[in-house]
Amino acid sequence: MTNVLQRLLNSRPAAIGVELGTSAIKIVALKPGSPPQLTHAVMLPTPVGAMRDGLVVEPARVAAELKTALSKYGIAAKYAVTAVPNQSAVTRNILVPRMDRKDLDEAIKWEAERYLPYPIDDVTLDYDLLDDPTTLPEEQSMEVVVAAAPTEAIARQIEVLRLAGLEPAVIDLKPFAALRSLRPQPHGTGSKVDLSNTQSTKHDPASEVALLLEIGASSSVLTLTRGDRLLITRNIAIAADDFTTALQRAFDLDFNAAEDVKIGYATATTPTEDEEDLLNFDLSREQYSPARVFDVIRPVLGDLITEIRRSLEFYRVQAGDLVVDRTYLAGGGAKLRGLAAAIGDALGFRVEVVSPWKHVAIDESRFDMGFLHNNAPEFTVPLGLALRGVSNFD
Repeated sequence: MTNVLQRLLNSRPAAIGVELGTSAIKIVALKPGSPPQLTHAVMLPTPVGAMRDGLVVEPARVAAELKTALSKYGIAAKYAVTAVPNQSAVTRNILVPRMDRKDLDEAIKWEAERYLPYPIDDVTLDYDLLDDPTTLPEEQSMEVVVAAAPTEAIARQIEVLRLAGLEPAVIDLKPFAALRSLRPQPHGTGSKVDLSNTQSTKHDPASEVALLLEIGASSSVLTLTRGDRLLITRNIAIAADDFTTALQRAFDLDFNAAEDVKIGYATATTPTEDEEDLLNFDLSREQYSPARVFDVIRPVLGDLITEIRRSLEFYRVQAGDLVVDRTYLAGGGAKLRGLAAAIGDALGFRVEVVSPWKHVAIDESRFDMGFLHNNAPEFTVPLGLALRGVSNFD
């Protein structure tokens, strides 16, 4: 996406990536280069109750945490790229009559209105062409991807940044930021998405179909691409907190205690005796054995897989059959043990947890590489936002 909810500045200084999540605030700063160099990767808890369903409800508290983190870690940034919450964002691929961009700029609001769940006067929207109108016959329609979000949701993101002393450079969408972080950055610029494994000779990157699942704390998004062409994005109601809530109810725990059980003992595949030994669960807490925990979270896992199937079937009904070549998991929810294997076994796909750091330069003497490796899925979106910030907002 070249112009998703974008506001360019007169000058184009580097901007940091800031993701305001329900459970965590994440900051990534890069130094422009080929490839860009990581200078900061920071994650801190979001103040409890300050966000609800991804929407900022207490901007001052979130901004205070963000401002403190910037000062603590010496991030002397003036501009930031951020993203609207998944629950508020809407993307639609639509067909419109062939016209040049100038005419489409005027017509897109009315073309998009019937596809949006919000009143058109209450949203901020942008679009990008998926077809070059100069290459199409005059009578042929062209495909356009429209991105929109309630203006109020965007305003709250901007308010947090400004209260923290940052000026918003671009408001992006999380799925597009995640995709950006997974492509190589040989020149530090460019807007094409490349999810291919450059070592593979089995697939043609231009035709390869890739599925990205960004599983956050309170929301998830499925994004499907063919080469550098966006096919579909869909919000999914099942997210990481749903696994925690299931444990909370089953074992009568508070949320934080249930989260500890999930982190310590949960696995998305049937645990074997060897796996139970590796998890080293406290025998005094035998009620939380991996086998019992798995039984609790299994219905949530089933709901997640069902939603993925429904989303793919929706696309197949609209556009015909397709074969998914690769599936990637991003977001904090991707860290659930065995989730990639469970989804892969259920859907018959090759599934892997993302490794976004491989496309940026990292001075290993300056970073805790264990922290970066263990939290790679959670940094996928803020890294993509930071890449937007060092590539002239391309």
